[in-house]
Amino acid sequence: MVIDADTANEIDDLYAIVRALKEPSFDIAALSSAQWHTRLSPANSVEHSQRINDDLLRLMGRQGLPAPIGAEMIMGQPWGGDEPRDSPAARMMIREASAQSSEPLTIVSIGAVTNVASALKLAPRIIPRVRCYSMAAHFDSATGIWNKDEFNVRNDLNAFNYLLNLDGLELHIMPANVCRNLVFDLGETLGGLRDRGGVWDYLAARWLSHSPQAAAWIMWDLALIEALARPDLAKESTFKTPPENRQRNVWVYTGIDGEAMKQDWWAMAKRG
Repeated sequence: MVIDADTANEIDDLYAIVRALKEPSFDIAALSSAQWHTRLSPANSVEHSQRINDDLLRLMGRQGLPAPIGAEMIMGQPWGGDEPRDSPAARMMIREASAQSSEPLTIVSIGAVTNVASALKLAPRIIPRVRCYSMAAHFDSATGIWNKDEFNVRNDLNAFNYLLNLDGLELHIMPANVCRNLVFDLGETLGGLRDRGGVWDYLAARWLSHSPQAAAWIMWDLALIEALARPDLAKESTFKTPPENRQRNVWVYTGIDGEAMKQDWWAMAKRG
């Protein structure tokens, strides 16, 4: 598994990464950094994500895990296109997928999908060798209606459309509206993390430095990691891609047990 994250963007990315690195059933091959290049982001957003990734790996004693930096700019141009953005992260994904002999490489994107889309464009031979998971978009499972007006998609619409249109790619999507069922409380979180040292104090400090006024936080990215670690806590079905995209089936999460996912995260945190 490869985790690709715009870690410096919000709070929940860090909690998702820690959960993934603590999951014994995951074989993590690398943690790469993704861009969140909006007018609200700092210059060189991917470098900010890279710095926090490096901090997390150091605090968790995982400095030996590859942590390549991703691309700063979107795939193609603001008006469209699918020209890839070459980066160490994309090249790592190509190497890891090419080395797979039996099971496909799982690439989990908890940010814009620039790096994985670029990797697949640069090396289309790896398409059958990967399965992609993305926290992205909104989806109404009752009506089958998609809404791409969502942060991760907006940060690289070209790359997201590229994945949707890519025949032969196994694609799983965790919609933002489904993630809303997983919410952490500030008081409970600080009470469970502060003064424990290491990565736990780092997680607490991140909330206070990023959004000290937020009494609660939707753990968007953690929902996808928990769904992979605990498939019994999520529901997933196949649906057609949006009408403006090439029509094919993709997997979409339609529901999660947010309370059970929160309890699972805290059980992991208490084990240390």
